[in-house]
Parts: sequence; C-alpha cells; structure tokens
Amino acid sequence: MRARIIIYTILIFIFVTTQVTFLNFIEIFGVRPNLIIILIVSISLLEGRNQGGTVGFFAGLCLDAVIGVALGYHALIGMLLGISLGNINKRFFKENIFIMGICTFISTILFESAIILVSYILGLRMNYIESLKEVILPEAAINTILGVIIFLLIVRISRKFISMDVKNKY
Repeated sequence: MRARIIIYTILIFIFVTTQVTFLNFIEIFGVRPNLIIILIVSISLLEGRNQGGTVGFFAGLCLDAVIGVALGYHALIGMLLGISLGNINKRFFKENIFIMGICTFISTILFESAIILVSYILGLRMNYIESLKEVILPEAAINTILGVIIFLLIVRISRKFISMDVKNKY
C-alpha cells in the first residue's frame, strides 16, 4: 500500500506540474489536453472509488493551489469524478482500453461542464453551448486519445507496484 501512495503522489506531482507548465504552450485544435482528468479516470478505473476519490481530491487541490482559483474548486469536482468512476471498476474488466476511452470522453465533458457551472454560480458568465462546441468536445476527443496511451503506462506502473506491495507484505 505504501508503494501505491508514493507512486500516486509522484504521479499527481508530475501531472499537475506538466499541466500548468508544458501544456500551457501546447494546443491541439485550439485546446489543451487535461492530464488531471486522465489521471483521475485511470486510477479510478484501476483501483476503485476510494483511491479514485482520493487521487481526484488531491490532484484537484494541487491544481487549485498552483493556478490560484478558489481552493477546493477542482478538488471537489475531481473527488466526485473519482468516486463516480470508481463505482464502475467492479462492473468491467479494469484494464479495458475501450471503457477507458469512453469514460475519459464522458468525464471530460462532465468535469468541464461542472467547472462552467461553478464559474457561473460564482458570477462568471459563459456561453455553455459555445464552450461545448469550441472547447469541451475537442478537449474530450484529445483527452480520449492521450488518455488511452497514459492509461497503458499507468497500468504497467500499477502492476509493478502491486507486485512490490505483495512482496513487502510477506
């Protein structure tokens, strides 16, 4: 279990750092991929609701702290997303790339829609339909493609550390 906590902490740090540094300069079809969503989906599908919710909360909290929006804004949405997706992990084969792709696409739409809703509640006025067409759907497509690649890497890392946890247990 310790190995998983350490690796998830490192992954959160790497993904948040990459999200707010390198990806600020990379746009694909006018949008940036969201690595945080990909991480939350991957961990939730592999590990379940507890780990998914925890990773979602801490990844969102780190993102909130770094980008300077209201603290807890992304943390709450990330946690809810992680818990929701974690409930799915018992119903499907955990390492199914097709399920990962579908979950990433839908999660991106839900995550970004929740961000727009919270922004609206806080007084920022945005056109949802325009945001959906120009940002959310293209981002969902990019996240899906990138998410499958990252998911495969996380699966390999997860397998390695699960075996370490088993060895350390005995």
